[in-house]
Amino acid sequence: MNFPVTFSAEQQRFWFAARVKHCQEFAVRNALQKFGIECYIPTRPVIRELRNRRMQVEVPVIRNLIFVHAAKAEACAAANDYGIPLYYVRDLHTRSMLVVPDKQMEDFMLVMRVMQQQVAIGECPLAVGCKVLVVKGELCGVEGELVGEGNRTHVRIRIPQILSATVRIPRSYLRVRKE
Repeated sequence: MNFPVTFSAEQQRFWFAARVKHCQEFAVRNALQKFGIECYIPTRPVIRELRNRRMQVEVPVIRNLIFVHAAKAEACAAANDYGIPLYYVRDLHTRSMLVVPDKQMEDFMLVMRVMQQQVAIGECPLAVGCKVLVVKGELCGVEGELVGEGNRTHVRIRIPQILSATVRIPRSYLRVRKE
């Protein structure tokens, strides 16, 4: 007989943003995966030329940043007990580990997966704009902020205090999101 799995507050999994040392994103990811901890690094394919050979390699879009999906105790154990060199970003108001809401993380991962080459990443914790919902196209359901660059329409998906990802979306694909 199968019983439904229930999570206590201590076992609930959250997305945490963490900084890593220079060029250690993939090493930290491998170490986390070795301990069964889910993580995400936004990457982009780049063509590199090494010794007259062209190769396509994955490079992190945001240097020194990794997202960890785990219970708080498990996330802390990764850094403290297992010795994985990562430093969790702190919320400016509560001074506790910054938790990225699941919806924001899902939207960010969808944008990175579908529109990888068209995304412009910028650290912008204080972006201001109209809240919109994408209602058509491959990014249907993504929520973000409307921003204008020149005379073109862009939607910015923000992870507060960490980054913002901007992608060009036709104005007809957008609807104002009601709070």
